[in-house]
Amino acid sequence: MPLPDITTLRLCSVLATSAFAAVFLVLCAGRRGETHWPCWAASAGGYAVILICFSVDSHPLVTAALFAALGATITLLLDGVRRFEVGRGVPLRLWALGLSPGLAYALPLLFLGLSPGDAGAWPCRLLGTALTAVNTAIVGGLLFLGRSHAPSLGRRIAAVALFGYLPSYAAGLFFEATGIGSIKLAALLPMLSDQLLLGVLYLGLLAMPGERAQARLRLLAERDPLTGALNRAGLAARLPGAPPVGTAVILIDVDHFKTLNDGHGHAVGDAVLKALVAAVTARLPSSRDLVVRLGGDEFAIVLRGTALPQAQALAEGVRAASRAVPGLPDWTVSLGVAMSRPEDRALAETMARADAALYHAKQTGRDRAA
Repeated sequence: MPLPDITTLRLCSVLATSAFAAVFLVLCAGRRGETHWPCWAASAGGYAVILICFSVDSHPLVTAALFAALGATITLLLDGVRRFEVGRGVPLRLWALGLSPGLAYALPLLFLGLSPGDAGAWPCRLLGTALTAVNTAIVGGLLFLGRSHAPSLGRRIAAVALFGYLPSYAAGLFFEATGIGSIKLAALLPMLSDQLLLGVLYLGLLAMPGERAQARLRLLAERDPLTGALNRAGLAARLPGAPPVGTAVILIDVDHFKTLNDGHGHAVGDAVLKALVAAVTARLPSSRDLVVRLGGDEFAIVLRGTALPQAQALAEGVRAASRAVPGLPDWTVSLGVAMSRPEDRALAETMARADAALYHAKQTGRDRAA
C-alpha cells in the first residue's frame, strides 16, 4: 500500500495552522490586556513555519533548533491558557522542558558526529521525538488535570487533542528503534495526526473565552447585582426539586425598611442590605449553604444538612450582628425559621412555613427570630 504524499499532508497542516494563527491575531486586535491570543497565534504560526523549514535540507544544528522550536510551540499553548485563566505564563522549568527536544536531538550530533540525513542518525531522531512526546504528554496532562477557577470543557478538549498525538510519536519511536519502516514513515505519522487533531486542538482553545462569557452571563442571571446574593433563579437552579432531609430555611426581613430609606436615603438603605448579606455570609456553616435575595428587603438563608437548633442559633447570630453595624444607623431584622419535612415536594413549602414564622416574629414585636 503506497504511503500518502507527505508534501501534500505538510501543506494541509501549514494551511490549517496559518488559518488559525490568523484567527487568533484578529481576535487579539484591540484586546491589549488579553495576552493569551498572541501566545496561541505564535504557537500556531510558529508550527506552520517549522513544518516548512523541516521540508528543506539544512545543517544538523538547524534541525536541532527546529525540534526545540517545536517543543516551544507546545509550551506556548499552555502559556496562553495560563495567561487566560490566571493572568501569568508558565514557569521557566516548563519552558526548559519545551526546549529540551532540541538539546536531545543535538547531543548525538555533538558527541557522535552524525548527520541527520543518514540512516545512522536515528539516535538524534529517537531522542528528539521522545522528548517531544514527553513535553506533549506533560502539557496535555496539565491542561486536563491542572487547577482552574472553573472547569473548562474547551481546555480538556485541547488536552485530548494533544494526547491524540502520542500514539503517532510512539509508533515513530518504535520504527526508529527497530529499524522497521523508513524515515519518511516516521515523519509521516505526525502529519496524519495533524489532519484530525489540529482543528480539535485550536477549536478547544477558542471555546474557552466563550465558556467564560457564558459563566459570567449565568452569574449575572443568578445573582443580585447589589448584594451579590443569589436571586430566585439562582436558588431554583441549585435546589430544583424537593428539599433534602435536614434542609432549613430562614427568612429575614429588615424592620421598617421603608422608614429607613425615607429617613436616611436609598444609599444608606442599599448599604444596610449589603451589610446584612455580609453578616449572613460570614456565618454560613459551609459553602453548600445559600443566601438569597427574594426581593426588596426580604432574604432567605438555606442551610443543608442541619438541624433546627443549629438553624435557630444561626438566626439569633444574624439578628444580633445586625443590631450595630459601624457607620450605619440602627436597624434590626425579624426572622422566621422552618425545617423541611419528608412530604415537602418543593422548597416553596418549607419557605411558606418560614414565612409564617416570620409573620409571627413581626406580630410579636419585631427584632426577633421565631
